[in-house]
Amino acid sequence: MRVLRFLQRHRNATVTDVAQALEVGTSSCYAILKTLQAHNPVAFDERAKTYSPGLGLLELGGSVSRDFASVHKARIQLTEYTRRTGLTTFVVARASHEHLLVVDKEEPGGEVRISIAVGTRFRITEGLSGRCFMAFLPEDESNALLKSVGLYPFAGMPAPTVTAYRKQLRAARENGYVVLIDSPVSGSNGVAAPIFDRDGRILFGVAAMGLSPALSAKAIQRPAPACAAPPN
Repeated sequence: MRVLRFLQRHRNATVTDVAQALEVGTSSCYAILKTLQAHNPVAFDERAKTYSPGLGLLELGGSVSRDFASVHKARIQLTEYTRRTGLTTFVVARASHEHLLVVDKEEPGGEVRISIAVGTRFRITEGLSGRCFMAFLPEDESNALLKSVGLYPFAGMPAPTVTAYRKQLRAARENGYVVLIDSPVSGSNGVAAPIFDRDGRILFGVAAMGLSPALSAKAIQRPAPACAAPPN
């Protein structure tokens, strides 16, 4: 998995590149790459002697995407929501117990916009989408994650206190959505809301973000209620 993740970030890498980056023996690394190549998740360029992600990953990805049928059902609404608001809209799911993953997105036209890549992975306590999940998880699970994952600062700023963070989560539960105003990292504003499964557990988070000049703190109140009623 470390090899695949490395090739995701560094396409056309040699055996030496991969071995040095992952601090494994060259012969072991070569054996792993050849095994992955034989099963198609990794492709080998004979001329350049380099490795890249292979077409076999599409097959694996396709089987996963079928399990996220509700994301595909939401695509029409995501497109319409982005068209009406001019905001970048994305869907986030749980990648692991402590991490979230962007599984779909819709970006508005124009040269200046917020952009986020599908496949972006981050801690469950981080950012707008993280607060959305933490707010709507069972309280005992949310408290346990606060202890195990912790809170992290924005660039150049101290991390929020646990007391302040829990206050934000309470406000999100009361409103039905989470709001981010004047992000110190990107100068952006945003709103995120949960999508629940049949048992009432949060399944996805739908988030919409825009640059502060286009989406002021006052203007964010208009798209927020619409985001708080995401498609089933």
